[in-house]
Amino acid sequence: MPRHDFQYVCGAHRWPMFGSFASAARFCSAHDEVRDHVRSRQHLNETVSLAEQQHLFVKRWGEVCAALQAA
Repeated sequence: MPRHDFQYVCGAHRWPMFGSFASAARFCSAHDEVRDHVRSRQHLNETVSLAEQQHLFVKRWGEVCAALQAA
């Protein structure tokens, strides 16, 4: 997921929607961790087939869901 998708949420001018800057910072940190975990490309300009991207996303998203259920 491109960084600009959530820039509007993580931008300093939008933090009041979270109630506090600390809450916004926690959300942005958690979002970045999840995004980086499910990301299929590890290096800039790396080529990954669409089928492999889908496979990796489904696998890694399942890991994220399992970790959240265990928490």
